[in-house]
Amino acid sequence: MRDDITNIAIDDYLASLMPPRPAPLADLEREGYQKGWPLVGPVEGQLLYLLARMHGTREALEIGTATGYAATWLLRAIAPAGGRLTAIERDPARIALARTWVTRAGFGEQFTIHQGEWFSELGQLAGPYDLVFLDILRHLSGEGEALRALAMCVPLLRPGGLLIADNVLCNALVLEDDAAPTVRGIQEFNRAIMSHPELESVIVPLRDGVGICRRRDH
Repeated sequence: MRDDITNIAIDDYLASLMPPRPAPLADLEREGYQKGWPLVGPVEGQLLYLLARMHGTREALEIGTATGYAATWLLRAIAPAGGRLTAIERDPARIALARTWVTRAGFGEQFTIHQGEWFSELGQLAGPYDLVFLDILRHLSGEGEALRALAMCVPLLRPGGLLIADNVLCNALVLEDDAAPTVRGIQEFNRAIMSHPELESVIVPLRDGVGICRRRDH
C-alpha cells in the first residue's frame, strides 16, 4: 500500500512541475479528467514531445488514438518542421473526438486517421516511420496479440526509428506469476523488446510504464 501511495505522490509531484500547457491541451486535460477519458498525462506527453523533437521525427504513427491528447503532443513536436502524424482508431466516437481536439490545437492538416482494427490497418501501411507510438497493449484480449503488434510495428520503422509503447507495466500486474491473458501478453512483449535482435530498448517506470525502443541501423 505504501509503495502505491508513494508512486501516486511521485506522479503528482512530476505533474506539478510541468509548465502550463497551451489552451487546447489544458482544456482537453480538464475535460478528460472530469469525464474519465484515457489520457497519457502531461509528463508522458512531454516525454513523447521531447523524444519526437530530439529524434527529428517527420513521419509518425499512433496506434490507438482515443482523445487525440498524445497525438497533439506529438504534433507539437513534428508539425512545425513539416511532419505528419498518421493514426489508427477503431471507435468512431473517439475518432470524432480526436479530430476535434487536434483541429482545435491547429494541427488538423497534419493529422490523418484511419478507422478500423489495428491489425487490418497496420497491414495496409507501408511506412517507413520515424516514430511509432503503440497505445493499445492494455486493450488486447488474446495473449499473443502484443507480440503480433510488435512483429507488425518493427518492419514499419526506418533504421534508427523509435517504437514507444505505453502501459507496459500494467499497474504492476506484470509482476504476477499467474496473470490474466492480456497481462501475460504484455509480459511477453516486454521480454521480446528487451531481447529483440533488431531493437535497443529500455522500460521507463513513468506512470503505467513506457517502453522505448530504437530500431538498430543495418
